[in-house]
Parts: sequence; C-alpha cells; structure tokens
Amino acid sequence: MLAGMKPRRMLLVTLLFLVVACGETPLQSVGDRSSGWINEPEVTTTTLLRVDVPRSIPTAQLGWSNDDIGVVDYPDAAAAVAAVFERREGDRFIQASRHEIVIALPELVFPTTVPYGAEWVSSQLVIENSGLVAAEPSAAFGIWSAEPYSRSRTVAQMAVLRVATDPETAAEVSAADADVSCARFAERSTDECALLQLGGRNVWKLTASGGDTLIWFEGPYRYELFGRSFVPTDVLEGMAADTAPLAEIDES
Repeated sequence: MLAGMKPRRMLLVTLLFLVVACGETPLQSVGDRSSGWINEPEVTTTTLLRVDVPRSIPTAQLGWSNDDIGVVDYPDAAAAVAAVFERREGDRFIQASRHEIVIALPELVFPTTVPYGAEWVSSQLVIENSGLVAAEPSAAFGIWSAEPYSRSRTVAQMAVLRVATDPETAAEVSAADADVSCARFAERSTDECALLQLGGRNVWKLTASGGDTLIWFEGPYRYELFGRSFVPTDVLEGMAADTAPLAEIDES
C-alpha cells in the first residue's frame, strides 16, 4: 500500500488506471470470443414435388385377352358367328375376339378411354340356342385391372359394357318429341336416376350402392356401361362421352 494513502483512495486509483489502460472503448471486444463459436442455426427445407396420377388412360394401351382366337378371315358375319358358336360350353356368353365381334356387329363403338389401373379387356359375343346373335345383350366387355378371371370380379373387374341390339328404341329416343325421362327405366333397381348430356347425346345415369350405370343409344345399339363404386364418376362419364368404332381401337 502506498505510504499515507488510505485503502478506499487506493482502490479508486487502481480502477482509474485500469480504465485508462483499456482505452476509450474498453468493452468493445466483449462477445468477440463467443461469436466465434455460436453460429446461426441451419434450417433444412424440403420441397415436395406434386405428382399428378392420371385418372384415365387410352383404351389402345390395354391388352385384349381373346385377340388370339378367331383371327381367320371369315367370308361373312354368319360364318364368324357360327365359329364362335362352336366354342359354346353351355353359356350364351361366349369368348370371342374383337375381330369376330366387329364382323358380327360392324357398327359397334367402344370407349376410347378407361379408368387408370385397367390393363385388360375381356370380350364376349352372346349367341342364342338358335345360333343367332342375341339382342339382349349382343356383346359384353369387361375392363380389368388384372388378367381376366384371374381374380374376383369385385376386385379386378373395374367396369362392364353391355351392348344390346335395339334399333326401335334407338329411333324412338332420337325423335324430337321423345320421352327421355327416367320413367323409361323405372323397372330398374336404382337409388337415383339423372339425365345427362355427354358427347352430344342423352345419357341416363342410374346410381346404386354397387356403382353407377350409364345408358345411351348410338346407331342400332343400346349401351349400358357399369362402373364399380371405386371408379370415379367423371371417368365413367368420359368413357360414355368419347367412343370410336371398335375396329379402330388397336392394342399398342
């Protein structure tokens, strides 16, 4: 202790010395050391890419399970029907190729699109005991997500198209003053019926617990397209709205 200096005065002198020694801004570097190791937090962001799954696909992408039968050149429709009838095993619904169906029912059209997930089409010509093509229905097609009949219909058969030969009714509903109300199908077991305009024609939509059925007339035929409950309504309606001659729908 400096001689003659009291302890309190000596403490003040010491503090003043320290302040002068540190310069005018003695606290300027406070925090410099900590800033060397405390970094800004890194935030990781994830960008989700939207993938639009198609709701329908072109019919041309499907395989036709019966196209490897009946590929001969039949001289006429009667010969094609007779060849199919020879394959009958008790049921009126007989497996037939597109080639045979086109010859037997030359004006038949088919949807150009099918539900996404479909892979196969089964095709049948319906022939009576007389050997003539039936009128109700004349042909039937199944839209499958698996090879036809390899799995349960309720699981793999997505839609069914039945085509009936009904030229009288077709002419009737096309008249200007035709009755196009749902009363025409009053005998059907449905929960709801509505009249739609699809593809420039009247289409009756019958709704039931198992799915929707769309009915329309084109040429001499009546078409009844049934889609199971898991087939989107707009996809089913698109099938009815856009059709093409069966002969023009080729397997890719």
